[in-house]
Amino acid sequence: IGILLFFYLTISSLFDLLDFKIFWFLNLRTYILALAIIIEGYFIGFQKWILNEYCLYCLIVAALLFLCFLLDYKLPLKEKILFSGTYASKDITIYKIAILGSFSLFFATSLVKIPFKPLKLNYPILIYEKNCHFCKEVEKFAKKHNIPLNLYKADEVISLVRLLNYNNIPILIYKENGKTIVIEGAEDIKNWLKKKYQKTEVKKQKEEKFQDIFKTIGKQNFLIKNDATSRSTCAIDQSQPCE
Repeated sequence: IGILLFFYLTISSLFDLLDFKIFWFLNLRTYILALAIIIEGYFIGFQKWILNEYCLYCLIVAALLFLCFLLDYKLPLKEKILFSGTYASKDITIYKIAILGSFSLFFATSLVKIPFKPLKLNYPILIYEKNCHFCKEVEKFAKKHNIPLNLYKADEVISLVRLLNYNNIPILIYKENGKTIVIEGAEDIKNWLKKKYQKTEVKKQKEEKFQDIFKTIGKQNFLIKNDATSRSTCAIDQSQPCE
């Protein structure tokens, strides 16, 4: 539909530039632009007041529509009707309604409160349900590979799930380098986690191996002196005698 509307606006503007003017044809262009401006007021307001993030592509489209609307308004108020040879006045009421409607929707959107639960984005977020077998698979996978996750029940963030237009769980959300990643499905989530944390896991395994060696050396050096202690170990830098 959007492509057809843009095509119509292009053709009507081309006819206008060629001075091939049809009154109802130009009026329809004005009505389409007015409706588009009103809708853009809602979309921009939604991004501003609810999402608190802006879509660059959406802003570019909105700017182009506002520019076209301004150019349509700036055309002479007298339009010649083809074949009739007469002139008809252009009614500017529609322009006033469009601007007023756009600003009204923009500010009215700020009054709409969608109950979003604050999300901690320091680690990947897993949206799950207790009785979801695939959710448990992801949780077990994360625990096995020491991957930190922030867990949220689906009913706690249902508004966000509906906004993202997802109907299934588990869902993983992660924000990285200014981009938000959303992954649905246990297998895709596990593959992403494995790829994301593979280097971290290898590093942890090396650290654990080093710690095991270190503990072994520590036991060889200190257990002889403290073989009667209940803890069976002593800290290397411990200043007080082991108890």
